[in-house]
Amino acid sequence: MYAIVVDDEEPAREELSWLLSQCDGVQVVEQCSSAQQAIEHLNSSDCDVDLCFLDIDMPGLDGVRLAESWRDNRADEKPLVVFVTAYEEHAVDAFSLDAVDYLLKPVRLARLHRTLHRARRRLGKSTPPATELGDDSSSPLERISVEELGEYRVIAVDQILWIEADEGFATVHTCDGAYLTDFSLKFMEENLDSEYFFRCHRSYIVRLDAITRIAPWGAGTYRLVIGEGGEEEDGIPLARSRAADLKARIPWSANVL
Repeated sequence: MYAIVVDDEEPAREELSWLLSQCDGVQVVEQCSSAQQAIEHLNSSDCDVDLCFLDIDMPGLDGVRLAESWRDNRADEKPLVVFVTAYEEHAVDAFSLDAVDYLLKPVRLARLHRTLHRARRRLGKSTPPATELGDDSSSPLERISVEELGEYRVIAVDQILWIEADEGFATVHTCDGAYLTDFSLKFMEENLDSEYFFRCHRSYIVRLDAITRIAPWGAGTYRLVIGEGGEEEDGIPLARSRAADLKARIPWSANVL
C-alpha cells in the first residue's frame, strides 16, 4: 500500500512515518504539512495513493473538511482515510465520512497494525503474515512492548503476574508496576502460553506460577492471592464458572475448600 501522512507538526509526521516503516507492505510516499500540500501531491503524483493518514486539527483547511472535499469531488479516486488526532470529539464526523479508522495520538504500533489490516480488507489486498497481526497461535508471545514516557518498554512475558481488562484494553501487571496496552484481553489470552496463563474471570488473566493462595470469597467464588505478602481483598477474582478448570490445573484439597 502507498500512503501519505498529513500533519502540520513535523515530529508527528516523522513518528508516524517511522511506525509505518516497520509495517510490511506499506510505503510512505509523501509527508505533507497541510491539507493543500496533500491536494497538490494527489493531483500531481503518478503514484496512486491508497491510504492517507490525516490529522484533523490543522491551520486552514482541516482534516475533516479535506476528507469531505475528497468525498464530494474525487469519487472513486480518493484515498482511504485514517484520521489521526489527539482529541476524541471528532470521532462521529470521522466515521460519517467512511474513514477506515480513527487513531488517537500517540499512535501505538500494535494499534496501527489493526488499522492497516482494516485498510487491506477495504482495498481487497492480501493480508500480511499472521505474525504482523499477532495472530500466530502456534508461537506464543515471549515479550510485548508498552508505551512509557514516549518510548516503548519491552516486557518479557514471564514478568507478567496478571492482566486486567480496562475499558476494552489490557493492563499488564508486573512486579515493577502496571502498564496499559492497546491489546484486548482476548488477544492476550489467545497469544499467551496456556501452560502458564489462565483466564480466571471475564476481566482477568493470571499467571499460574504467581498464585500463592486461593481464598474463598462467598457465593462459590474465590480470590487468587498473588505473591507471598498479598492480601485477600487485593486478590484476583476467580469466577465460579472457572473454578473447576482451575482445580484441574492446580488440584485443591477438599478438606480446605
